Amino acid sequence: MIRSFQDILSKAESLPSQRAAILFPHDQAVMRAVKEGLRRNYIDPVLVGLKPSIQAVAREVKLDLKGIEVIHIEDKQKGADFCMDQATKGKVGLVIKGNILTTYLYRSLIKATKILNPDHVPCTLVFSQVSGINKIFVITDPGVNIRPDLETKLKMLTNAVSIMKKLGYVKPRVMLLSCKREISTELVSSKEGKRIRDMSLKDENYEYLIDENQNLIQAFGNQPVREDEFPDLFLVPNIDAGNILVKSVDQLFLGLRQAVTVGAGIIILTPSRSDGYEERILNMAFGAVLAYSA
Repeated sequence: MIRSFQDILSKAESLPSQRAAILFPHDQAVMRAVKEGLRRNYIDPVLVGLKPSIQAVAREVKLDLKGIEVIHIEDKQKGADFCMDQATKGKVGLVIKGNILTTYLYRSLIKATKILNPDHVPCTLVFSQVSGINKIFVITDPGVNIRPDLETKLKMLTNAVSIMKKLGYVKPRVMLLSCKREISTELVSSKEGKRIRDMSLKDENYEYLIDENQNLIQAFGNQPVREDEFPDLFLVPNIDAGNILVKSVDQLFLGLRQAVTVGAGIIILTPSRSDGYEERILNMAFGAVLAYSA
């Protein structure tokens, strides 16, 4: 099982490069990462966007475009649709977000998923690593699904677990996050979490283990966190809770983070606009590993 981002880097170095569409690589941070990803043999890039801008930024970072395919598309949504079409047809193994809002790629992925596999639900997976926990854990979904219902949560779980299996998780421990109310009725997220757990207990073929606790206070209280019982995957009740949790891990626990968005077998790397050079290189390594395992 891959337990750290260093494991990801080591794995990526041993793999063949993956054909990758980079959407709107119009700034130096993105293009420098493309240059290094190419040097390390992580990716074989296809640069999609405004050709004059791509050429100008490539000159700034001293990236020779000879032998690199450059596709001129001015419209951002058409560019995202083109990248998704290339992934759908198997012409690229992954899509990488450049200097563009993630929303354009989300729209394209949702549309492609409905065509390719209507039973799938796209979701963003944030892989995090913090001091004191000797493994990567995953948070979903802080990106695509705003307020998922029970059926959507089950599809998100299937999608997330399929990706985690590529990294060696045999039967991930899942915590369906919710909280307990002292007054008033039980929260919907708590009821749905219990239903999913009951369903998993009745079917031995479930590919994940649902934690009986719905938050870390219930699981550990004031006791030290037991690493072997720490969840591999946290399913959040809604997109707001997901964003708060991801930012808390980043800022309060100084965690390392990598985000991918997946659906119907398509892999999109969705680094944050605040991510620096090293984070983007790791992001490409991550994508190369996932694409190779697809």
